[in-house]
Amino acid sequence: MIQAVQKIGGLLMILEDKGAKINRRESILSAAREVFNYKGFHGATTSEIARRAGVAEGTIFRYFKTKKELLLAVFEPLETAWAAEFIRGAAEQKDDDTLRYYLKKQLYLVKENFELFKIFFYESQFHPELREKLTDKVVQKTLAPVESYLEEQVKEGRYREIDIPTAARALFGMLAVFIAWEEVLQAEDHLKFDEVEVVERIIDIFLHGVKK
Repeated sequence: MIQAVQKIGGLLMILEDKGAKINRRESILSAAREVFNYKGFHGATTSEIARRAGVAEGTIFRYFKTKKELLLAVFEPLETAWAAEFIRGAAEQKDDDTLRYYLKKQLYLVKENFELFKIFFYESQFHPELREKLTDKVVQKTLAPVESYLEEQVKEGRYREIDIPTAARALFGMLAVFIAWEEVLQAEDHLKFDEVEVVERIIDIFLHGVKK
C-alpha cells in the first residue's frame, strides 16, 4: 500500500514538472513575441525576453538553442494554427466561398501579426536555416490547403486543367501585394482599399481573368 502511494506521488510530481516546463516555455514564447514585435530581431535581447517571461536568461537556452530558433518557435505556430483552422472552416464553405474564406483568413493573420512576419521574412534573407524553415514549415502550410482545394475542383470539372502550385502562389501573391501596399509602402488614404472589396476583386480576377 505504501509503495503504491509512493508511486502515485512520484507520478504526480513528474506530471507537475512537465506542466511547469510547458508553462515556462509558453511564457518565454509570449515574451519573445512581444519583444520581437517591439524591437525587431537584432534589437531584441534574450535578457529582456527572460525578464518579461519571469525566468532566468539561462532558462531560455534550455528550451531554445539560439535566438533564431526562438524566433522560429514564435512564428511557426501562427501558420500551424491557421492551417488547422482553415481546414475546419473550409469544410463548411461551398464552391468559390472556400477561396474567399482562405483570403479573408490569410489577410487577417498577416495583418494581425505583420511585424512578426516582416521580421521573419527579412531575416530569412541572411540566414539559410530560417529560409529553409520558411519554405518547408510556413509557405507550404499556407499553400497546401489551397492546392488541395484547386486539385479537387479540377477533378470535379469545375476548373480547367491548370498548374496547381503556380495557381496557388498566384492567388496568394495578389493578396500579398495589397498587404504590402498598405503595411510596407504606407499608401495614402485615397489609395487604400476596403478589405472585403479587395477579396472580391482578387477572386473575380483569379477565376475569370481580365479578358472579355
